[in-house]
Amino acid sequence: MDTSTVIWIIVAIVVVIAVIAIVVAMSSRRAREARAQQQRHRAAEIREKAEVGQERAASHDVAAAQAAASAAQADADARAAQANADRLARESAARQGEADSLRAETAEQLREADRVDPDVDTKGDRIDRTPDDRTADRPDDARTTDDRTGADRTVTDPATTDRRPRDDRPLT
Repeated sequence: MDTSTVIWIIVAIVVVIAVIAIVVAMSSRRAREARAQQQRHRAAEIREKAEVGQERAASHDVAAAQAAASAAQADADARAAQANADRLARESAARQGEADSLRAETAEQLREADRVDPDVDTKGDRIDRTPDDRTADRPDDARTTDDRTGADRTVTDPATTDRRPRDDRPLT
């Protein structure tokens, strides 16, 4: 083989290697671009999912704010109800005090009436009895002695002889 043939063979081998290198470089470049395009597409999908997640988080924030507002309203309602209950308890206690005071005043008036009434024995245990109790011990037409004259006389109890309807409810 002569030298020129060897040179042509070497040149041909170099050209083939260069062509192979160019083809490999181009296919590698296309593969890199295809890989980059796939990564871009995947990144876009991830961004879309993240955006949907942000929208869901925002809707959850709105729901949480509404729940907090409802809880605050319920708390305010409970405080108002408690304040109303406290006010009603104070009012009830005041009215009960007034009722007790009126009862005591009425008892005092009854004691005074018993003290003034000549037909009531205020020295016995009858002072704190109700009006019905004071007359329950006397019969309808009881014979009694008039302390001033010493004469017998008949005492008629109006509580038993009066036939009109009357209110028997306690004075409370």
